[in-house]
Amino acid sequence: MNTSPVLTFTEADHGGSQQLGLGQSFEVKLLGTPTAGYVWEVQSLPTGIVLMDVTSQPQDPKGRAQGMVGGNDWTVFRFTTQRAPVDLQTSADQAVVLRYGRPWELEAGQPATRIWRLKITVAPGS
Repeated sequence: MNTSPVLTFTEADHGGSQQLGLGQSFEVKLLGTPTAGYVWEVQSLPTGIVLMDVTSQPQDPKGRAQGMVGGNDWTVFRFTTQRAPVDLQTSADQAVVLRYGRPWELEAGQPATRIWRLKITVAPGS
């Protein structure tokens, strides 16, 4: 089991790449507006990356505690690496891809409002 600290990726990491060890946990934290129907969801995951949990946290917890309605929330996706792809050279797309939009519009085939992507390489034997 990997005892490395959990890495956190944000909007600033979009389009980048990261090498992780086997058993490494990481999270992606993105801001959204679920009160307007906009949510982040997984579009695709690379081989060997497993989604463990998704949570939502208010951007302004004090405001919510004072009865504020609406506002932005952080969506936090927690992942772990389970295995490296057999051949990274032939793997189609080794990226975590998240999309942002209204679920009913996405289901109807409308494009996502935003896409977030991070290329992941799982180091074999780590």
